[in-house]
Amino acid sequence: MNLFLAGLLFFRAAIPAQQEFLPNPKLTPGRIGASEKDRGGVTLAMEQKVFARYHVPWEWRARYKIDHLIPVELGGADTIDNLWPQRIKTRPYGADRKELLTEVLLQKIRAGKMTLAQAQEEIRRDWIDAFIDHVGMVYLKPGLIPATD
Repeated sequence: MNLFLAGLLFFRAAIPAQQEFLPNPKLTPGRIGASEKDRGGVTLAMEQKVFARYHVPWEWRARYKIDHLIPVELGGADTIDNLWPQRIKTRPYGADRKELLTEVLLQKIRAGKMTLAQAQEEIRRDWIDAFIDHVGMVYLKPGLIPATD
């Protein structure tokens, strides 16, 4: 059992830190809402299915929010392939940062500095990179190295 635990810890340490903040692209590739059917809201059954797909126990739901990879405000769909369980208290790139990014992208779209399709693709590809590009680097504490290093 101790060998298993050591292997698990080694494997966990080998995962890039940024990867734990991003949805699995195979489970959540992102989807644009193409019809009213794609904009029906997120049901409890959908939330439970997302938790199951990500192997997150339903009992832990208070620690997570069901997030749209491509936000609804940017045309994202209310479909399983656009949803993922995002940890609420993850730092430095948690749900509040993604909401800020959405607002910044909406401002840029309104100002004609980018298209809706560009914003959707940047978030789909890697929302943290998009955050850094459009908002800036997040630091864990003043005077220390960037949180993404």
